[in-house]
Amino acid sequence: MERKFPALHVVSALLKILAWILALVDLLAVVLIIMKKLPLTIMSGSPIALAIAFLLGGAIYFLILYAFAEGILVALAIEANTRAPLKEKI
Repeated sequence: MERKFPALHVVSALLKILAWILALVDLLAVVLIIMKKLPLTIMSGSPIALAIAFLLGGAIYFLILYAFAEGILVALAIEANTRAPLKEKI
């Protein structure tokens, strides 16, 4: 069966890839903050508190990007399921 809206499938895949890249970069930043190797001017406080803030912020951005990608796929599945009964009647 032909996939409709191939550009939306590509956008969804790119958003998922971007979400995973962001998660990996965020985890790397958290490790570097804890090891005190990341030169940040706001590191005058506790590196653990800063690492937790980075981890929470990265997790939120990851979830938003991944959920948006899944939302595109859900919309495409709804469109396909809505169209399916119409093809059976014809």
